[in-house]
Amino acid sequence: MTEPAPADTAGLVDPLGRPSAAAPRGAAVEVAGLSWRPYGRARPVLHGLDLTVAAGERVLLAGPSGSGKSTLLRALAGLLLTADSGELDGEVTLDGESEGRAGAVGLVLQDPGAGVVASSIGRDVAFGLENVGVARDAMPARVAAALAEVGLDLPPDSSPSTLSGGEAQRLALAGALVMEPRLLLLDEPTAMLDADTAAGVRAVVADVVARRGLTLVVVEHRLTGWLDLVDRLVVLDGDGTIVADGAPHDVLAEHASSLVRQGIWVPGAPEPQPLRVALTPMPRAAAGVLAPGAPVVAGTDLGVERRSRRLGSTSRSTTAVAGADLAVEAGRLTALTGPSGAGKSTLMAAVGGLLAPTTGRVDVAAPITPVSGGQGDCPRPPHEWPSVDLARVVAWVPQRAATAVVGRTVRDDVLTTARALGLSGADAETRADELLATLGLARLADTDPRHLSGGEQRRLAVASAIAHGPALVLADEPTVGQDRLTWSAVMGTLEAARREGAGVLVTTHDPGVVDRADQELALRRPSQPAVDPEPERRPLLARVGPLALLVAALCVLPLPALLGSWRQALVVLAVEVTLGAVGLLAPGPGRRPEGRLRGVLARLAPAVVAVVGVAWSAWLLGGRDLEIAAGAALRVLCLIVPSAFVVGFIDPERLGDHLAQRVHLPARPVVAATAALQRLQSFDDLWTELMTTRRVRGIRADRGLVRRGTEAVAVTGGLLVGALGQAAGLALAMDARGFAGAHRRSWAGPAPWRLPDSLAVLGGLTIVGAALVARALVG
Repeated sequence: MTEPAPADTAGLVDPLGRPSAAAPRGAAVEVAGLSWRPYGRARPVLHGLDLTVAAGERVLLAGPSGSGKSTLLRALAGLLLTADSGELDGEVTLDGESEGRAGAVGLVLQDPGAGVVASSIGRDVAFGLENVGVARDAMPARVAAALAEVGLDLPPDSSPSTLSGGEAQRLALAGALVMEPRLLLLDEPTAMLDADTAAGVRAVVADVVARRGLTLVVVEHRLTGWLDLVDRLVVLDGDGTIVADGAPHDVLAEHASSLVRQGIWVPGAPEPQPLRVALTPMPRAAAGVLAPGAPVVAGTDLGVERRSRRLGSTSRSTTAVAGADLAVEAGRLTALTGPSGAGKSTLMAAVGGLLAPTTGRVDVAAPITPVSGGQGDCPRPPHEWPSVDLARVVAWVPQRAATAVVGRTVRDDVLTTARALGLSGADAETRADELLATLGLARLADTDPRHLSGGEQRRLAVASAIAHGPALVLADEPTVGQDRLTWSAVMGTLEAARREGAGVLVTTHDPGVVDRADQELALRRPSQPAVDPEPERRPLLARVGPLALLVAALCVLPLPALLGSWRQALVVLAVEVTLGAVGLLAPGPGRRPEGRLRGVLARLAPAVVAVVGVAWSAWLLGGRDLEIAAGAALRVLCLIVPSAFVVGFIDPERLGDHLAQRVHLPARPVVAATAALQRLQSFDDLWTELMTTRRVRGIRADRGLVRRGTEAVAVTGGLLVGALGQAAGLALAMDARGFAGAHRRSWAGPAPWRLPDSLAVLGGLTIVGAALVARALVG
């Protein structure tokens, strides 16, 4: 494979070693009369916008929060209607054509993790190549070249879930560049990164764009660092109209003062100051109970270990926090800083009682510790407190602000915790209205909060956290995606909480926030457990291909028709358990795998509820006959048990390869289903975050079967909404890499059929044979 050309040979060869004449060149872009009004919004985000970008031109797109910058990027990519619905007018053309070739536009989303479509970085980069039908044997070289070009020096089989923020941005960039786009679109690529990592990402972008001659449009709130890398600065106002356009330094020289007034982060302008926010005091609030400077909460020698297991792979342990000490004081703001992956969010959650630390202890000041929280001299740690007790003391602004939404309207959301604590009344409503006005959300008070933009949802989360006067405010990156004006409002609100006596703990990469903090705690990435030199043995089921496992599990579908009694079903169940136990064996050299049986039992647990329900119904409808009830329950169990054994070993990605190449199913539904299965594995995290939100908002059902059942239904609805949001982002990322037009698709992964596959199918048929034998010999 030819190595990528170094920067000092720019223009001689491209990253794949071809002469510069063959390298991709930039596209000319023409936007004419573009208007877009999303459904659910009264006003259009963009209205009659005209814009021309010359081939190879590098444009920085700026504007206040909500001005339509991200919307315009999606329009340039031709993806406005992919993930959203609304009224669209106008036209966007690339080199005079309204529809270019697949991959001609590379779009990197603000959250790079939202666009991950595979379980390894190599396969993720290859996704676009599959969509345009590149031959499998040509993919490895192109994938390796793209990874090298962006400086992501990791094995192609590395998991995207292990990447830091900067590495995730580089992966997303490689996935776009491997398709040789002519137009590269970047949506706030450095917003969530520390200064050094952000500088590294900018350097990669500048190098790639210069060597390939690409047209570049990058959206950023903060202009510093980008001005010398672009040819042109285009500024939108709050109505989505272009108000400034030209050479960057000329635009700033002519319009600096007006841009500052609009909220643009103009380099050299005085740093904005937090608004002076006066809030109506809340009666019986936890804030202000402690004297200024008194510790609200203190964590000592805290450690958090995480263990995860992806479908079809071995389990993995990571250290999120190790040996951390942290005290948050009343009336003080503490900033947690450090590179991506340093454990800032995890440490914040452990100190605030949102998760249980693996090691160490968390102590809360006695005057605000709930009476029910302890017995004698041994108060319970905050992660064991009931929901209402935790909500009275602690508030949380999560990094994914969409998961903080619990109300039907914006105003209801702000009042939710106060109502749960019994603090509703005139003071609570007045305070809520003050917060909405301060944070620029008053006009949206009756809007469904799920229709807000990302920046608006983040400000809503801040308002909802402060509304009831908590003693401890946890804010995870609260200023991300904010312009100067909304930054002032967010910081003013947090400082208002500080003046009320709350201890405020903030994770941030924002130097303006750090400057306003009373203390800073800089974290480093914790050392990870040493990789065991002895590899983990693979269970027999892990050595079987996913298609064979699926077929083996489906072989049992005729069982309900074959089994006539509970005795017959019991024989078949014994055969299933025996075969499953054999499949869990892991012969050979290496370390013994963990959690095999535990995983099967965990997958069976929800099914037991269904089995009990079937038995109960059969007992009632069958004249209260226990044999009828047992037979019905065991027949259902016979259907479920094989799946409980095999599903943990089915890798969705490999299953997609087999379904497409061996069964010859249509590519589009196979890829969509595979991507959905990949996302299903993140639902546990989303569910946990939604339940944590309810707990810290005071509405978690701590006891009562009926209440918990009702809550499960409500959270399931939230999970579906969150899943739809993830699906929309995933669809956007997939179509940005040519999936929408992938009529002839190739596959990066092979789909072999081996001896273990045949043996697994034989095992499934053995179960059916056992049912036939039991029917003939057992009454």
